[in-house]
Amino acid sequence: MFKHIMVAIDGSPYSQQALPTVIEVARKFQSDVLVLHVCEHDRGRAVVYSNESPAQATQLVGNAVRLISMAGITAEGRLNDVAAGHVAKSIVETASINNVDLIVMGSRGLSDVQGMLLGSVTHQVIKMANIPVLVDRTRRVKEPVAETAPHETRQTTLVSS
Repeated sequence: MFKHIMVAIDGSPYSQQALPTVIEVARKFQSDVLVLHVCEHDRGRAVVYSNESPAQATQLVGNAVRLISMAGITAEGRLNDVAAGHVAKSIVETASINNVDLIVMGSRGLSDVQGMLLGSVTHQVIKMANIPVLVDRTRRVKEPVAETAPHETRQTTLVSS
């Protein structure tokens, strides 16, 4: 059903928590995975501003590809650089160009304030995509006092267009 899956990551804890979900789905459907990170830049009067360096972006994608590959899944990484406000469009276009069957994303990203005002990138992707979008809504749950290590409760939402 899903032969080509794309996971969009931004370095936030929410997108990192989507990686076990993409691994689980890829195993189930024997899929390959494209890891996408969209670098957003903004223009000032004389310079272009970015929140991260190319080395940081490359490391982020490389770490995710390594994690997925260690799980026995074929994975490749891609970096896109876009103007501020065009991240969702880049994600949807990259999915289309690469014949992706499913997009996996975290429920929130790094720009929570902007998301509240303008709508989150995840929400924009759901509206724009013509393929299913799996939203990982993992939350950390505190254990009783006797336990010291937190465990995860995984909740996902699949939205199909």
